[in-house]
Amino acid sequence: MSLLVKAEREGRTIARVTPESACWRYVGFAAYRLGASEVVHVFEPSREVCIVVLAGAVDIETPDAKWTSLGSRDSVFEDAAPYAVYLPPGVRAAVRACRDAEIGVASAPAKGKLPARLIEPSSMKRSMRGKGLNTR
Repeated sequence: MSLLVKAEREGRTIARVTPESACWRYVGFAAYRLGASEVVHVFEPSREVCIVVLAGAVDIETPDAKWTSLGSRDSVFEDAAPYAVYLPPGVRAAVRACRDAEIGVASAPAKGKLPARLIEPSSMKRSMRGKGLNTR
């Protein structure tokens, strides 16, 4: 089995890895590209979710909260941390692009003890991984 997942060059879904497709027990990940005003709906009934604004800017709306114009990066390669929104299991969200955008959606099983919340770039810890050309 190969763990290499190549990005799609066109279309809304850039990549999607489920625990089943990767033979993992817990983590899932998907990345989406959105044109201005396009919407992706996120809902995981038994998994917590973290929506990360990889590039562009988006509005994220749940039944109980709305965050607007999240995102300031034009590329994941910019030297800046992203905005993110945490959602407990069972919370529906609509992600609408304010301009062209890319988002990552990570998920994992959870009991949902914490409320939905915004994670500001200033609260993110950054670290270096890898060596030489594999530094990230």
